[in-house]
Amino acid sequence: MRRALPWVGFLALFLAVGGVADASWRRARLALPEIGRRELEPTVGQGVLLGVLGGFRTVVADFTWIRGYVLWERKNDRAGTELLMRAACALDPRSRFFWENAGLSVANDMGHWEIRRRGGYAKVPKEIQDHVLKGYARRGLDLLDEGIASTGGNAALLATAALVAELQLKDLSLSADYYRRAAEARGAPWFAARFAAANLWKDGRRREAYAWYRAHWVKVLRLSEDGAPDDLKELRDMEHELRLPLVARLPLQPWEVAQPGIVPPRTGGVAAPAPAGGQSRK
Repeated sequence: MRRALPWVGFLALFLAVGGVADASWRRARLALPEIGRRELEPTVGQGVLLGVLGGFRTVVADFTWIRGYVLWERKNDRAGTELLMRAACALDPRSRFFWENAGLSVANDMGHWEIRRRGGYAKVPKEIQDHVLKGYARRGLDLLDEGIASTGGNAALLATAALVAELQLKDLSLSADYYRRAAEARGAPWFAARFAAANLWKDGRRREAYAWYRAHWVKVLRLSEDGAPDDLKELRDMEHELRLPLVARLPLQPWEVAQPGIVPPRTGGVAAPAPAGGQSRK
């Protein structure tokens, strides 16, 4: 009887651990986002449906992504590559890595694959090439928008979407909008506000660019550890280009007084930067 006691104790412990694990999984399962029919359809036939039902979503997502990446390296199966990448995103919708790389692959690569499939750049007319490339750029941007929504407005995904809008779609206004959202998001990249203002400026919306950049500097950037002096310099250049009166410009900051080229006013008020000797802002 004494010899059986350890085994009885072990069996009881095993059953208790199993019960705790089952209860923990039930609670954790409630925190996982639901996957709808539209997201599940691409996984059918790819060997991942069992993983979804079993709850091993992140593990299966990794394997699915690897399979998609293998196809991406071959550069000859657009549909299969996109299907597997989208499936990985659906399985792990909070992964910035999956959304970002899937969106960039569709936006930057697959249009070129399609042109080669149609006979190459020498055979496909230029206007058809532009149409194909912009079509896939919009498709990739739609995928990034899904990722932005799924991750709660990830700043890096917003900046990536801004880059696609600027370089692939040549849409400065749309790019500026993404950069502004990135600048206002948590964990904003250091360049987001500057690029937002620059694209608005290049798009001909100079007053709007200055007004937004100035407000963002006062509210956010000025409060950083170094006071964002590089961004302030950009704002000074804008003020000079816009020929703003002294009273309409940002107040002179303490560190600017000691810098060459900054002339404090003689009778109080706001100082204006000395005219730059380099190229004017375009």
